[in-house]
Amino acid sequence: MSKHREGDLMPVGEALRIVLEHVRPLPAEVVSLRDALHSTLAADALADADQPAFDRAAMDGIAVRSQDCRQSGTLLRSIGEAVAGRSFVGEVAAGTCVRTMTGAIVPAGADAVVPFEKVLRESEGSDGEALWRLPSPVHAEANVARKGSEVHQGEAVVSAGTVLDGPRMGALAAFGHAQVTVHRRPEVALLPTGNELVGVEQTPGPGQVRDSNRWALAGLLQAAGAHVRHGEAVPDRPQALREALEHALAEADVVVLSGGVSAGDYDLVAAALREVGATALVHRVAIKPGKPFLFAVKGDKLIFGLPGNPVSAAVCAVLFLLPALAKLQGETSPAWRLMPVAAGHAVGAGGPRTEILPFRLVFSPSGAEAHLVRTAGSADLTHFATADAWVMRPPSAPEVLSGGALAMLWWPRP
Repeated sequence: MSKHREGDLMPVGEALRIVLEHVRPLPAEVVSLRDALHSTLAADALADADQPAFDRAAMDGIAVRSQDCRQSGTLLRSIGEAVAGRSFVGEVAAGTCVRTMTGAIVPAGADAVVPFEKVLRESEGSDGEALWRLPSPVHAEANVARKGSEVHQGEAVVSAGTVLDGPRMGALAAFGHAQVTVHRRPEVALLPTGNELVGVEQTPGPGQVRDSNRWALAGLLQAAGAHVRHGEAVPDRPQALREALEHALAEADVVVLSGGVSAGDYDLVAAALREVGATALVHRVAIKPGKPFLFAVKGDKLIFGLPGNPVSAAVCAVLFLLPALAKLQGETSPAWRLMPVAAGHAVGAGGPRTEILPFRLVFSPSGAEAHLVRTAGSADLTHFATADAWVMRPPSAPEVLSGGALAMLWWPRP
């Protein structure tokens, strides 16, 4: 049973703290790099060599000895070319230079590269090689990336606890990590509930609605790295709900229900959880929308009871479910953050609960402004889905004038 009386509403921060206290990271596994996107690294990935592995040209130009180029107007004779994958054989001696392309090994004897746009090509030399004039002095190491200047062998390229996105995948590939050690992705069973639900391909009859929560939640879960197991919509019958819960708990790390968590005659989730041996730790949170949110555990299994209204379900999923999934996958700081954004118009004083308000970002020469999206309530997913982001307002928030600061909810996962 919940630790709070039925009439109490738990603060949002306390509810999140309780959820995260009961999450333990899943075991690590080794996967192919091609399958690692959006996974969380479970061990530091180390550099297998210095990067760059050699003194590397950072620009297309001519490789020179800076000591030859301390005066304006220096004239140098080209003696060859270096390109990426094919080195210049020989050494840059006094009065000479080598045409050198981006990514190539800087030729022996040279310690700087002067871009082509900063030199003048003069007449051909007697042996057919070009002569180059340098209008300005050259400093040592100009446009040269020295060996090991980015990473030394044995240093961490990507640290444990990092979510792998495209650039980090590229960094791993650059150091030969064809396989990586990541936390196992959570298996999440999705169980929409309600007699009124019909499939997305069906035409709803009187009093029926399409099962939109399933797809909104599945999108959030998959983007958070979860493997989603789609259960059949569960009718409002105690035995059917109990059987669906038992089956889901046997197969998944996390069970997510939508609907049936409020206090009506057909809100059966809380009772069904007790019957399958689960313990409810959070039930009813001081948030709008999303007050009926429920969180329970059975052993190491996590159960999230989300409200049936689509907007409420999405809000509770982002605030409580996504941080839990992040921690399951080894993230060390899995909470959302608040960032200031300017109000594009006056926003009235808030009510007694934490409020989540959708907004669109409007850009102007003076910066970005938040313009709230008007919705018809917590069932109005149509308008809510047009938002660019959400504002979180604390209980009893004062009025904010146009140009004043609002707190944008930021969830940094890909």
